[in-house]
Amino acid sequence: MLTFIDAQAKDAELLRDLLISSKGYWGYAQEQLETWRANLTFKAEYIASNTVKLIVKDHEVIGFFALVKGDSNELDHLWLLPNAIGKGYGNLVFAQILNECDSLGISDFYIISDPDAEGFYLKKGALKVGEIYSEPQQRMLPKLNYKVSLLREHT
Repeated sequence: MLTFIDAQAKDAELLRDLLISSKGYWGYAQEQLETWRANLTFKAEYIASNTVKLIVKDHEVIGFFALVKGDSNELDHLWLLPNAIGKGYGNLVFAQILNECDSLGISDFYIISDPDAEGFYLKKGALKVGEIYSEPQQRMLPKLNYKVSLLREHT
C-alpha cells in the first residue's frame, strides 16, 4: 500500500535526488545526471503553491509527483526510484493523481514527458499533442494531454 504525504520546503533536496535517481534508471550517463543535479532546484514557493506529494511505501519515500494548477494544468513531475519501477506503483500513483485532479477541479492536464515514460502515459489514455524543446536536455520532449473527466466516466 502506498501513502501520499505533502512535500515541505525542507524536502527540496530529496525531491531533486529522487528525480535524478529515477532518471538514472533510463541509462543516462552519470556525468549528465550530475549536470542536471547541479542545475535543478525545487524552490519553497513551488512546493507551497502546487500539489507536491511524496510517495511512501513501508515508511520509505519511493518517489514523488507534482501537479500544477493554473491557466494550463500540468502533471509537472512523476518520478519513482529505480527499485520501484515496474512493480505497478506507477498505476497506483496515477490513480492518486486523478483523485487529486478531482479534488482540485482539474478536468484535463498536460504532461511534458521524458521520452522513456511516454508509453506509460499513452497507455493511461493521454494523447500526444506535440513536442517541446528542453534546453537542459537539448532535445525534444513529447507533450501529452490527459482528459480526466472524459476518461474517468468510462472506467
